[in-house]
Amino acid sequence: MRLSVSEYHDEGNQLDDFHYFAEQLKQQGVELIDCSSGGVVPVKIKPYPGYQIPFAEQLKQEVGIKTGAVGLITTGNQAEEILQNNRADLIFIGRELLKNPYWPKQAADELQTNITSPKQYERGWS
Repeated sequence: MRLSVSEYHDEGNQLDDFHYFAEQLKQQGVELIDCSSGGVVPVKIKPYPGYQIPFAEQLKQEVGIKTGAVGLITTGNQAEEILQNNRADLIFIGRELLKNPYWPKQAADELQTNITSPKQYERGWS
C-alpha cells in the first residue's frame, strides 16, 4: 500500500496520523507500506538525499510493519545503509531508474558485488 505519510503542512496529514491507519492496514493483511510524502496538499519542500527515509523508519519501528523507502536514494551505498540499519525493508528507486536504467549495475559496482546481467546485456556488461 502506498501512503503519503506527511504533507508538510499543518492542515494535511502527518506521520502520527498514519500510525492508526498503518495498524488497521496491518490487521487487514497489508504487509508493506510504501512511505512517500507530499502530493495532496500543495507545499514547497527542499528535498535532500534520503529526506523521506525517516517516514519509513518510524512506521517500521513503531507499527511493526514492513516499509519501502523513497526520496532521493541515488547511490548503492545509501540504499545499502538503509537496509543494513533496518530503516526500511525495500528501496524504491523509480525516478533514479528513469534517469539511469543501469542504476542496479552501477550500484552493484559501487558495492563491489556482482549481479547477473539480463541475457540481452551480457556482452555490454562484460
